[in-house]
Amino acid sequence: MATIRMTSSNILTSRTITTIICFFIFNLSNSFAQSHDNFLVVGQRYTINSKILNESRNYSVYLPASYKNNVDKKYIVAYVLDGDRSKFLEVSGIAQSMHSDANLKLQIPELIIVSIENTDRTKNFTPTNSLNYLDKEDISAFKSSGKADDFMRFMENELMVEINKSFRTVPQSMIIGHSLGGLFALHCLLEKPQLFSYYLLIDPSWFWDHNYIGKRSKEVLANRVDLKARIYIALANNMQEDKRHYQWGSQFYKLLKENKSPDLKVDFRYFEDEKHLTVTIPATYYGLRYLFEPYNIDINEVTKDPNILVNYSAKIKKELFFDTKPDQSFVNTIGYVALYDRQLPDIAISVFELNTENYPQSINVWDSLAEAYTVRGYMDKAKKCYEKILTLSPTNNIAKTKLEELNNKIKQRN
Repeated sequence: MATIRMTSSNILTSRTITTIICFFIFNLSNSFAQSHDNFLVVGQRYTINSKILNESRNYSVYLPASYKNNVDKKYIVAYVLDGDRSKFLEVSGIAQSMHSDANLKLQIPELIIVSIENTDRTKNFTPTNSLNYLDKEDISAFKSSGKADDFMRFMENELMVEINKSFRTVPQSMIIGHSLGGLFALHCLLEKPQLFSYYLLIDPSWFWDHNYIGKRSKEVLANRVDLKARIYIALANNMQEDKRHYQWGSQFYKLLKENKSPDLKVDFRYFEDEKHLTVTIPATYYGLRYLFEPYNIDINEVTKDPNILVNYSAKIKKELFFDTKPDQSFVNTIGYVALYDRQLPDIAISVFELNTENYPQSINVWDSLAEAYTVRGYMDKAKKCYEKILTLSPTNNIAKTKLEELNNKIKQRN
């Protein structure tokens, strides 16, 4: 598979982003067609029997790369609506690409993706029973509408309970909704905002029931000062169909910006060159990038000032609401970039030392620090690192060999 590198310094149009990510997803999707020996498992499909909805619902789960081996780590869950196979591959592919320490990309945390398939999306995603679409009042396809509260209860009391029981999760969750799915996510934000901490709203159906969301938001947001969420709103270019889509979306964004909740962050983007059905890929990329912007670690900044990593956990707690440490593997990579690529051994040592403070049980970070000490000529300090490794892993032959070599060098020096 070809490697696509995207950095924050690239200036890319949304259409370019779409092309790049489509290429990635195409390759990811093609892996399903490979022989058994080369089979790449992207996720697993499950079924839950819902008493609330009185039906069985299918969903797929993507687990991030570190999930199997990093048994102490917990993850944010992103719930994806309209979650058929293509949507599952789309969001999983984007999320995987945006967290890649091997390619020096750490734009977002690793996510568990839960992609929920539809049965009757009009019924599940709409907050009121309505046959209205803009200036039409008799849309027969909308007859089943108005059961969003039931679907919200299903998610909170059945699906999310099952996911939290089955996987290692943090309390903070995310919802990704497009069109009527975006309408449902808006409904959750207004009626039960604590259900999710991160909202990715992709061209929601503002038209629903004569802009019901617009009217309801004026009632709700005027009295709420305790919202704790990060919200990204993406609008497509639907001007030829009706300009009210843009107007209603802009008005909702304005209401959120005027809200006095100190822990509410919101961003808005109009994708002029995307239509309702093409906006999902660029909106997902830019949405994830905004929602988890504080998580990003800039390698250039860290190699200038490693103390950025010291304040990282407090920053994440304040702005993203969950507890985490700087990613061990990514920080280690930064250390090696500083040590060899940029010839900054003292910076590398500072970076590796911070990693050992955050992950004192990791043999890998102690070995990296020992290597940096050795390059710098600090043989006694390197020796202590290998001794630490042997306390963690007494049978570690590599550490034993390196410790012997260091002892010989120290004897020769003395």
